[in-house]
Amino acid sequence: MSSFVTARLSASALLARPAKALPAVQRRQALISLVLATRGFGSAAGAQQTSQTCANAMVGLKAAKIIPDIIDRVSPASAAELEVAFHGKAIQNGQLISPKDAAAAPKVHIRGGSEGGLFTLLASDPDPPDPANPVYREWLHWIVTNIPAGGDASQGTEVAAWRGPSPPIGTHRYVFLLYQQPNQEPLQVADPSGGEPSKRAKFNTRSFAKAHNLGDPVAVTWFNSHK
Repeated sequence: MSSFVTARLSASALLARPAKALPAVQRRQALISLVLATRGFGSAAGAQQTSQTCANAMVGLKAAKIIPDIIDRVSPASAAELEVAFHGKAIQNGQLISPKDAAAAPKVHIRGGSEGGLFTLLASDPDPPDPANPVYREWLHWIVTNIPAGGDASQGTEVAAWRGPSPPIGTHRYVFLLYQQPNQEPLQVADPSGGEPSKRAKFNTRSFAKAHNLGDPVAVTWFNSHK
């Protein structure tokens, strides 16, 4: 059985338009609804579809510059999907959400995943203080570990509390990344900021994932926000 990343692109038609027909800013903020997951297929046709959907997922992440700003790739290592919702409404990738509407922690649900599996959720902003000059990249917004497959973030261990968006300049991306923990083992992690807000600056998703053997993220979603 082969596995692949299932990508739902709610704005695929928009992104398919020629670059000349769509301003760059609008392309970047297009609602690319990506859900990265794995499914099993045994046929040659399934393998061919696997290759195409993986490619589509990578295109969406590259269009938003999440690749390479935060991560290098996504992994089809888990049959899990990530849903992030504010006030009962699941976000769509690139959706514009006001700081006020994202002040409280979102509801995060993991659909699917192998029984007994555990996941780590990260959220960060790669654009502070100014997307044109992000000298504080990344700003850490949330860490939750040990979330059970099929569960939600409230069932995990909150390592770094949610801090809502407060972009000082321009439109910022707020990116949620889901990682499958190795060997279904609980993860013991200290808050990288030590509880000090100023030390959330210059967080590095790649370094955190490497330090805790998390590999590549298995699901990614994000929203945009500005003053």
